[in-house]
Amino acid sequence: MSNAISQKPPRVFSEIRPWLQKRYVSLPKRLQRVAEFVVHNPDVVALNTIAVISDRARVTPSALVRFAKAIGYRGFSDMQSVFQGSMRHMPLPYVQRIHHLDDQKQHEQPEQPEQLEQTVLHRFSRAASVSINKLEQQVDEATILQASKRLATARCIYLAGQGRAAPVTTYLHYMFVKMGLPAVLLDGLASLMADKASLIHRDEALVAVSFNPYTANTCELVDICLARQVAVVALTDSTLSPIARADVLHLEVPEQEVGGFRGLSATMCLALCLVLETGKRCSQKD
Repeated sequence: MSNAISQKPPRVFSEIRPWLQKRYVSLPKRLQRVAEFVVHNPDVVALNTIAVISDRARVTPSALVRFAKAIGYRGFSDMQSVFQGSMRHMPLPYVQRIHHLDDQKQHEQPEQPEQLEQTVLHRFSRAASVSINKLEQQVDEATILQASKRLATARCIYLAGQGRAAPVTTYLHYMFVKMGLPAVLLDGLASLMADKASLIHRDEALVAVSFNPYTANTCELVDICLARQVAVVALTDSTLSPIARADVLHLEVPEQEVGGFRGLSATMCLALCLVLETGKRCSQKD
C-alpha cells in the first residue's frame, strides 16, 4: 500500500493501465476485482454514479473508495475525473448501448416462448457485435504481425488453454495442422502438462490462452516456458492477467458479457487472424 501512495497517480487515462499492472498483485482480492472491472469498463466508471458503478461491479461503494485510495487517488471522485477526461478521446457508444439493453430486458416479460428466444438471440448477437468492434479499435495490428512472426520462426507451436479457452486452442491447433505447421495441443492432467512443457525447446513457442478466472495450469506453463527462454504468445482478456507479463507478447481480447455469460466471438476472430498471418509468413519462407 505504501508503494502505491508514494507516487502521484496518473492524471491521464492512457497511463492508468500500466500503473494498475504494477500494483495489481499487491492489492487485496476484492480490490483486484475492482481493478479488473474499471479496466474493462472505463465508460461505466466515467458516466455513472458510485451507486450504479458498485452495482455493476458487484462490490460495495466503500470498496470503490478504498480502491481509488489504494492506487494513490484522494478518493473515488478524484479517480473518476481521470476516466471522465478520457471520454473526450474514447467514444464507446456500443458498450453503453448494450448495458442499457440489458437493463431494459430485465424488466421485459415476453408473452410467448418464441419471443424469449428472439430476445436472447438479439442480446448475444449485439454482444458479439460490440466485442468485434472493440477488437478492431483496441488491438494493434502491428502486435498481431509481431506475434505471427514469432510463431512462424518456431520449429513447433505448443497450445495451452483450459475451460472457456479450450475451444480457442482446439481451433488454433486445427488451423495450424491444416496449414502443415507443426503444432501440439497441451492437455491432460496438470502434472502431465507441466512435464510436457518442460520438453519444449528454445526454438519452439507456446501460445497460452486464459481468461478470468485464470487457469492455474496455464499460468504454470507460461512460467515454465519463460524459465526455459521459450517464446510465449498470450491471448487473454486484460493487461492485468497473470499471463500478460512484460516478457510475454500478449494480445488483449475484449468480450462483452451478457447476463454473466461471455462468448468467444472476438477471440475466435483474433485467433483466425493470428494463424493466417503465421501461415502467410511461413509460406513466404518456402
